Amino acid sequence: MRPPTLSSFVLLCGAMGMVTVSLSALGTLVPLYAVREGASATVIGILVALPNVFPVMLALVAGRLVDAGGAGRAFVVGTAGMVLAPLLVTLVSGLGALALGQVLIGLFHLFVTLASQSFVADLSNGRSFERNFSWYSTSLAAGRMVGPVLVGLIVDLAGFRAAFAVLTMIALFTLTLAVAARRAAAATAPLVPGAAATPGPDAHASPTVEGAPRSAGRDRAPASTAQGADMRDLLVNPGVQLAILASSGVFVAIAVRQAFFPVYLQSLDHPASTIGALLSLGAFAAVLVRPLMPLVSRLFGGPARTLVVAMAAVAVSVGLLGTVQTLLPLVALTMLAGFGTGVGMPLSIVSVATHVVPARRGVALALRLSANRTAQLVAPVAIGALVGAAGFGAGFALAGGLLAVATVAAMVRVPAFERAARTGRARADV
Repeated sequence: MRPPTLSSFVLLCGAMGMVTVSLSALGTLVPLYAVREGASATVIGILVALPNVFPVMLALVAGRLVDAGGAGRAFVVGTAGMVLAPLLVTLVSGLGALALGQVLIGLFHLFVTLASQSFVADLSNGRSFERNFSWYSTSLAAGRMVGPVLVGLIVDLAGFRAAFAVLTMIALFTLTLAVAARRAAAATAPLVPGAAATPGPDAHASPTVEGAPRSAGRDRAPASTAQGADMRDLLVNPGVQLAILASSGVFVAIAVRQAFFPVYLQSLDHPASTIGALLSLGAFAAVLVRPLMPLVSRLFGGPARTLVVAMAAVAVSVGLLGTVQTLLPLVALTMLAGFGTGVGMPLSIVSVATHVVPARRGVALALRLSANRTAQLVAPVAIGALVGAAGFGAGFALAGGLLAVATVAAMVRVPAFERAARTGRARADV
């Protein structure tokens, strides 16, 4: 059975761009709306963390469901569910409705994320993993570029309720794109149950998959034993290890920035439109760099080394946020953060896709996502308490310091990652 085609890939990227319009807009709206409702820094941190509750608990289960039921079906269900969150806050005001909306958006976005990543990993269009994920990630960055500035303008012109209503309409349009993407894929390669989990005849001989031969002969083992062995294999896989270190570390910094940077800017008397424009500027930097990702990767000596550089850039950009107040240095740090996330996030997915066989990719991506969501769940709550006690500068500095530690740990794993890639190529040549 053939994998998803180019036309369905284009529709998927369009849908994911709209998904991130909604998510980035909510990332701007939620802390600002919470401040208007009288929330403290600790409560804001909790509200920003809430979308990660279900992903932390269910990411691995969701990965298996995507593998078993097909990426197309999971993608449509997820985008349909994401309509509920902005609709709820449009209809019901207050922190309670906002909290429930945050939980719902996290639950359904979990399936959207895993399904879309599995969809792209299965794509066969004559391009490399890096190039496919580069364009996929560019669509995400484009959505993040639009969302904050759009919602900031709406809040200044018409208020918070109107902003949530517009996001509801955007979510409905996203659902139509998701349905079209699934139909386009089904026209040539039906996404039936099990399709996403079915490796091709050469899957276990992939030249860049570490440890593929170890999965042979497992189909006779009991299910629980095989699943435990698979998980152990994934946890010692250098591609998965590097992806988890990079993405979870960066997401600590991103979660803290998302929660408190808008509030910090508001404390400096910037209007919502300026706050949205600054947040969109970081996404604009990510859009600029992502099509150049293969070139950047070669410039720094490969994907693993480039990941380390990207992590360091995000650590510096977030760690120094609380030390500046004027617009120009805020713009510079925002652009640096955009570069780091624009390169680092897709490369962390690539490191999984190139080191894990297709049959286990959904679970591996879910493991990465679970680590990300854990970081996004814990970091805003913990650092929110620190911000309440010691101020924004201390909170941003701690987030940057944690990412710096993760950067050093990633540097240590780079040689193992590169050895695994060389070993895989050697096997393929035999």
